[in-house]
Amino acid sequence: MSDALSSVKDMRSTPAQHQLSLDDVGTPLIETTFVIVDLETTGGGASDCITEIGAVKVQGGQVLGEFATLVDPGTPISAMISVLTGITDSMVANAPSLDEVLPSFLEFLGNATLVAHNAGFDVGFLKRACVEKGYTWPRPAIVDTVKVARASLSRDEVPNVKLATLAHFFNAPTQPTHRALDDARATVHVLHCLIERLGTLHVRSLEDLLEVSTQVPDTVRRKSALADHLPDSPGVYQFKDGQGQVLYIGTSKSIKRRVRTYFTAAETRKRIKYMVSLVESVTAIPCPTALEARIRELRLIAQYQPQFNQRSRKPEKTYWIDLTHPRLLLRAGLTGPSDCLGPFASRSNGEAALACLASARLEHDGLDLKTLASSPELIVHTVMARIQFLVQQERFEDAAQQRDRLAAYLTARRWSDNAQQLARSGLLVATAPTSQRQGCSDVVVITHGRFAASATVKDGQPLKKIVDALVATAPFCEPSLLPPAIAEESTALMLWLQTPGLRLIELDGSLHSSLTCAEKFLHAYPHLRGHHTSSRAPGKPSGPQVRL
Repeated sequence: MSDALSSVKDMRSTPAQHQLSLDDVGTPLIETTFVIVDLETTGGGASDCITEIGAVKVQGGQVLGEFATLVDPGTPISAMISVLTGITDSMVANAPSLDEVLPSFLEFLGNATLVAHNAGFDVGFLKRACVEKGYTWPRPAIVDTVKVARASLSRDEVPNVKLATLAHFFNAPTQPTHRALDDARATVHVLHCLIERLGTLHVRSLEDLLEVSTQVPDTVRRKSALADHLPDSPGVYQFKDGQGQVLYIGTSKSIKRRVRTYFTAAETRKRIKYMVSLVESVTAIPCPTALEARIRELRLIAQYQPQFNQRSRKPEKTYWIDLTHPRLLLRAGLTGPSDCLGPFASRSNGEAALACLASARLEHDGLDLKTLASSPELIVHTVMARIQFLVQQERFEDAAQQRDRLAAYLTARRWSDNAQQLARSGLLVATAPTSQRQGCSDVVVITHGRFAASATVKDGQPLKKIVDALVATAPFCEPSLLPPAIAEESTALMLWLQTPGLRLIELDGSLHSSLTCAEKFLHAYPHLRGHHTSSRAPGKPSGPQVRL
């Protein structure tokens, strides 16, 4: 039967969609190492050669080193270039060749960010040199002070952004002379002055600086000040308009850093850029753990229905199959009854699973619906036999439809089995290593399948005391065969329970570690995996098995 499945052409599989959620990291400018470079050449064409390299390495406003050398171009220098730069043939006659100079410069550059004035010119020559001499271009981050100046200065301040003009405007101690090291030193001063000026616009990281040359309206960039009061910790953030209406809700491991990215060129989504233009305030709800932040985000989105959140807004439009006798019903709701099958992110996915059950019912009419729906082995054997027959008849599209229906049923059955198992677990307390924070663990309390409380515990802290306090203050949830929570909440809990290194601390009920029957079939027939979206809560992968 597995061979039959592998013969089925993929007619309709759809890629999973995920809620966009960026992790917000940035390199502070004070910690960024810059290498400011300037080249002198025999001309501006692709066939021209480098005659001098000058570079200055800086970090945190301090000069770490300088690199300067003439280069024998291996070709005569024109009189016009000699007049412009002061570099003559006699000066480079005994200079090292580019073969000798290039490896030393690349070593000096290292992993630093490359800065140049009109960077396209200098970087173009350096890239061609690497290609010609057999070196790999290190692909550094590149800052062009021409572009940064254009984004930072008005024409009322400077008539143009030539290096000489900017060096004069900023009173650079070293003025450009068309010699490589002098020009590099002048560019260092210009760079530092531009960074100082941009600080008022909250450009504080390398990523901000790389983006600043992109046209972001000042009205938007100034709004980054709305993030100043926000915590640099996990939690939920809410964008609000002037009337206090919630426009958008998100979550991050660093609220402050994430919110700031919305006011830079890093944000390219048209809907969100329009939302940013309406924002007047940002509020934060700090959370001790990323899981709690995710749960709070889902509940707040369901409560406020913010217009700019595309996912998780309508949990009541999740679909479930009611196993009612004598007919099957597909209905929408926050949660399903205890014996339902689901969840399904769309009606079409629910209809696919329903069709699978209906067709299997024709061959097992002696069984009631609940027994049949809870017997994956019967349904799998029935549908697989049908698929094998269709493949033999070379009816591949019909076989693909049967395969997709079976996958929709199995993934929903797996989710329901795991959710019911989680609901029967009673009080569950577990701990798992905190993501990206060494020496810390997340402690989570779940009552009858619903998130109740969480905390972050540092190594060495009294774990039992913290657990007792969490359990004592956690809200009680009435037992249910299905978690009294929206589908995405249950999925988030099941995903967290798969965290590597997770350890069970307390359990009142029962929790089995074995694979569910539906899970076993999905493992046995890998061609079924990847051909379903049926039981995925919007924006999330299908619910995993509960294994501890």
